[in-house]
Amino acid sequence: MINAINQDQQDTIVELMNIGVGRAASALSKLVHDEVLLSVPKVDFVDIPTAEIHFAKLLPSALAGVTQAFEGFISGKAALIFPEERSLELVRLIVGNELSASEISELEQDTLAELGNILLNSCLATLANILHREIKTSLPEAYTGNCHNILKRLCDRDDSLIMLVQVDFSLSQRELQGYLAFIIDLHSASSFHDALTEYLEKLLS
Repeated sequence: MINAINQDQQDTIVELMNIGVGRAASALSKLVHDEVLLSVPKVDFVDIPTAEIHFAKLLPSALAGVTQAFEGFISGKAALIFPEERSLELVRLIVGNELSASEISELEQDTLAELGNILLNSCLATLANILHREIKTSLPEAYTGNCHNILKRLCDRDDSLIMLVQVDFSLSQRELQGYLAFIIDLHSASSFHDALTEYLEKLLS
């Protein structure tokens, strides 16, 4: 399967994810009252050890964020990731400055889970809608940990071949950066290949 995605299909994945993260950015902008800047999605086909090296280069050792499993015409897990030291700042942007530090800390897990639900669902729903397929998502789970622990949470099997879609995002007025990752298990992704083929054929017809 890892060799079955051709360049046209990979370009299509980037295009569709770009639409999805754009909608997610719009939702996040309204929550934090700031412009959200996004990178163009990057798609890589990697194994678990390569993914761990990749994450370690991009991110600090202490991480926080949200994971969410999904299944349907594609299956896997999605993650919102950012430095753990900035998580409370992100929560404060969403809930406001009126609350005390202890109150914000109590709301941290629930707020991050809701934020992840909005951003990750927006991307996945866009992908499914454009390809005319169905996808279901589980409840989001907030987490903290290092790169190794995060990947263990995202990847169920050590022998998984994964499609890593990475999107960097930042807030224009604050030094707050994050990362969206979509881990798609290629062992069960023939339906993803079929959906991309069908979509491209319709575009060309």
